[in-house]
Amino acid sequence: MDRAKIRAGERCRLVQGRHDAIVIGAGHNGLIAAAYLARAGKSVLVLERREVIGGATITEEPWPGYKVSTCSYVCSLLLPEVIQDLDLVRHGYDIRPLDPQYFVPFPDGRYLFSYLNGEKTRAQIRKFSAKDAIAYDAYWAMWDRIIVRMRPLLRKPAPTPEELRRAFGGPEGEEDWRRLTEASVAELLDEFFESEEVKAPLCVGGVIGTNAGPRTTGTAYVKFHHILGNVGGHQGAWGYVRGGMGAVAEAIASSARSRGVEILTDAEVSRIDVRDGEACGVHLADGRTFEADAVISNADPHRTYLDMVGEEHLPDDLVEGVRGMSTEGSVVKVLLGLDGLPDFDALPGAQTGPQHKGAIVINPSVDYLQRAWEDCQAGRPSERPFMEGYIQSVTEDGLAPPGKHTMSLFCQHAPYTLEEETWEEGRVEIGANIIDTFAHYAPNLPDIVEHMEVLGPPDIESRIGITGGNIFHGEILPDSMFANRPVPGYSGYRTPVGNLYLCGAGAWPGGAVFGAPGRNCALEVLSDATPEGRAMG
Repeated sequence: MDRAKIRAGERCRLVQGRHDAIVIGAGHNGLIAAAYLARAGKSVLVLERREVIGGATITEEPWPGYKVSTCSYVCSLLLPEVIQDLDLVRHGYDIRPLDPQYFVPFPDGRYLFSYLNGEKTRAQIRKFSAKDAIAYDAYWAMWDRIIVRMRPLLRKPAPTPEELRRAFGGPEGEEDWRRLTEASVAELLDEFFESEEVKAPLCVGGVIGTNAGPRTTGTAYVKFHHILGNVGGHQGAWGYVRGGMGAVAEAIASSARSRGVEILTDAEVSRIDVRDGEACGVHLADGRTFEADAVISNADPHRTYLDMVGEEHLPDDLVEGVRGMSTEGSVVKVLLGLDGLPDFDALPGAQTGPQHKGAIVINPSVDYLQRAWEDCQAGRPSERPFMEGYIQSVTEDGLAPPGKHTMSLFCQHAPYTLEEETWEEGRVEIGANIIDTFAHYAPNLPDIVEHMEVLGPPDIESRIGITGGNIFHGEILPDSMFANRPVPGYSGYRTPVGNLYLCGAGAWPGGAVFGAPGRNCALEVLSDATPEGRAMG
């Protein structure tokens, strides 16, 4: 059936209310999709299962006076088109790049900074290798070239083989493709650098959010995914959003509401209404029912297809593919309320210094990160986990009580299913080991911790509603990307169910606070509905 002919009331009976589109989930991608549809004149309803919007892009107050970014914690990848099209700055979006970008203390008392200024960074690298300081520019030139090849492909549905051949044609195209899709991040770094201290912080971007180690084939693609963004004109830079990451969702929601989008919280969708092979509405857990010409799901593919649609409405190969997705996360978030600042052996000082302003990377070598992953493979949390720490409160007032600070620790790896105990049994010990690991570099940390919350993969799953607690709605290694996202044969934002679309991180081009799936999906919905939408796309 030609979807352009779908009109209100053709098939579905009015129950609670009818809209041009219903979006399931008020995470950032769902809100972006809703805002784009409303911008084109569509009536849109967003339904959020929790009492607050934002999904994993949220600021919460776990302890009185402390505001923390519970899951996502810094921003870089949000598409400039989304920021401009939705006028997010006017609606409160305010990002500032971290500088220094990161601080890496080493067990022998040395340290490394990375700055926005390239010469300052090269001066830091020279402390470890003059050769690596020279290679640093060639390393970034390689990434800049790959980003130019890939960037246009991220603003449309998954590229075809012909589109990829064109993108990676010309000088060095074959080598760029090999590096992007076949190399491990460790292998790639070995091509450019000799110093373990230089490679140590650079390799972590290849495993962030991924059930893999730095020597796993394809982790160079994960590294690429994490340097796509641009903050303040600095390629690959990351930044703090004023007010925490929840301010991103609030700005998008404000833009959406200004265009007439209705957002309901405490509105959990239990089932998508499918009739004659087409979606025409949703049923909520509390008994309410809403109808629409299009249903757009920001939930992960497993929840969308298997839980809300149901196998009886889906092709067998799709069901098999979704069941076979790698969805178990390995991320642990530790949220801290501190009575002071970490005092590092490598750079002493408990007053605010450059070591507190950017990412604090605890990963002294590639081997260290590989061992952390191998522990996870064996079913146990890393004996010495990798972590990135962020103390946003040193750069912004109002996030903690006077004299206090917040710190967010993003840690890997810990398996969704622990071999010897449950997460309820092991959570306290896992958190204590993370604090102890950090204290090898800043011995005063245990004494200044006043509040702590530990979120493992099962906690992320139950709180945010992401299957397996996988922050990307499924792995972003190359064999799960391109035409295979979310599963082979079903890579579009359209689904086999008529009028049902995917707009979340499980769709191309993947997760993080990116916005591309939400934007791209909305343009597909509009393209199906109107000639004007095709022009916008």
